[in-house]
Amino acid sequence: MRNEAFPVLLADAFVTVYGRRWLFDSSYQPRILLCGGGEVPFACARSVKRTPLKTGLGAGESVRYADFEGYPSLLFETRILIDSTTGFVDCTFVPLNMAGLKVKEVCWPAPLLADEPGAYAVLNTMQGQLLPADWPQPFGEKLPFDGQMGSEAAYMPWWGEITPQGGYLCYVRQSWDSAYTVHHPAGGPTRIAVRHLPSLGEMRYARTVTYCFLPAGSDYVSLCRLYREIADEEGRPRTLREKAAQNPQVSKLIGCCVMHVPGKTHITEGSAYYDRENPEKNDQLVPFSHWTQRVKQLKKLGVEQLYLHLDGWGQPGYDNQHPDYLPPCKEAGGWEGMKELSDTMQQLGYMFGIHDQYRDYYLDATTYDPDNAAMSADGSLFEFSRWAGGAQNYLCASLAPAYVRRNFEQLFAHGIHLEGTYLDVFTCNELDECINPHHPMTRRECIDVRNQCFHYLSAHGVAPSSEEVNDWAVPAQVFCHWAPYMEGCAIPVPLYNLVYHDCVIIPWMMTAGCWGIPQGTTGFMHALLNGGMGYMDEQLEGEALQENIRQWQVLRELQQHVAMEKMVNHEMLSEDRTLQRTTFSDGTRVTVNFKENTYQIDYPDA
Repeated sequence: MRNEAFPVLLADAFVTVYGRRWLFDSSYQPRILLCGGGEVPFACARSVKRTPLKTGLGAGESVRYADFEGYPSLLFETRILIDSTTGFVDCTFVPLNMAGLKVKEVCWPAPLLADEPGAYAVLNTMQGQLLPADWPQPFGEKLPFDGQMGSEAAYMPWWGEITPQGGYLCYVRQSWDSAYTVHHPAGGPTRIAVRHLPSLGEMRYARTVTYCFLPAGSDYVSLCRLYREIADEEGRPRTLREKAAQNPQVSKLIGCCVMHVPGKTHITEGSAYYDRENPEKNDQLVPFSHWTQRVKQLKKLGVEQLYLHLDGWGQPGYDNQHPDYLPPCKEAGGWEGMKELSDTMQQLGYMFGIHDQYRDYYLDATTYDPDNAAMSADGSLFEFSRWAGGAQNYLCASLAPAYVRRNFEQLFAHGIHLEGTYLDVFTCNELDECINPHHPMTRRECIDVRNQCFHYLSAHGVAPSSEEVNDWAVPAQVFCHWAPYMEGCAIPVPLYNLVYHDCVIIPWMMTAGCWGIPQGTTGFMHALLNGGMGYMDEQLEGEALQENIRQWQVLRELQQHVAMEKMVNHEMLSEDRTLQRTTFSDGTRVTVNFKENTYQIDYPDA
């Protein structure tokens, strides 16, 4: 992690002794964007004072900006400090006086330039991608959640660029109040910039991004190794081995196939999915007894390990009336039918888990109270009506742990044996904040309470999962629903697994054409390459089911070797990138041919 030599700071560039001169984009205009439109460019300051900066930790430069026309009290500072121990470069925005200024975001520092032939950007959009500087398609206009970090827009709070002369990693320190922009027109070039977001409506504290420079010969794997070293030094990762020491369900989960099954579906008239032409399609029901018989059949067919994820188990139906979802759906079998399914899963040695939701807060929930909804900085409550349950706000996440406890204590009291649970959207959607004085919450505090929900489940012997994965959830999350590739990404690469494979278990949809599976490839090949879990299609029969079972058996053996190991390397072995290989810390190597749908697994003891 320690640079062999240090960058030298100039007025407009970093010059590293690795021989690569890193320039800021001079056409970029650092600025403060205001709510409701308008902006304050840094260049409009009539007083700009530059001061050499020297501390016990390093040296650099401070620039203080003041005397803005129309904003006489506005005062802020930028600081660039080269750490004398690591060689890392900290770029810090310091809001000295921004009182009364309704800030939407602060855009600083300018992007670094990496435009030479052979250069590419390394982006943590979902599982990850490489974006060559001359990539022929445009990219970046539609990042999920407007590029907000802590969401699927950035599973990890960093990006980087690699050139033939060297590379850099940019680590956003206060990622919970940050977003980023990628601008890449067809053919390039690529520009990546951070956007600092206000907290509870104000720029309340200093924001830092850290640049870490690497020498020629580095690549995207080098960036992943560097970031894991940084994360380890900061004490953030918690491995599956550590989680398994607390919760035995973690070890039991390894080698399972995942079967995601429906219960009750009810789509209200207020939902965007409501079918007015065929209203009978808005209500469907699969009783608990159906799945009780199905898992018995799978056991007879040789499926030794299974995790069943049950949707729509509550009385209102899937995605309805959360968080007031109890009791179990009477038409599906009620408490008795759900307990029979739970008991059967336990008798078969299978694992039983349920879908649950503590963010979408439905207006027709039994105990709905608008005072419990997350209140935006302007005093408004977010409201929309997309999902099956119709009109909703967002539940303030500070209240979620109490609702989780309330509901799960009832499940436990009725003898429902749960070994896993899925808390929807927590690791996929953006972090929330709330200005309600009864339960104020920053985005940073939102991280803590979402993780608190996961920790509660682990403490009760339940393996916690959520929709996708995220850097902030690594201390608590055990597995997810999926963590695939962003639609429209350039060159998909498993960046998240290269950093955190030994910390979180990731399942993959098995066939081609599934959401998040790159075009022309199958999910089974990605599951192999990533040493991950695989899905069991609940509707398959006959030879198709047997083939799904055969695929799971291969994944099961692989997972039993590598689930708790680091992914230490990923390689493109062919020019068209259809032949790829991963290597794990135990020495296991997996080579897949996406073109031919073939694979080879080399175990170290073979």
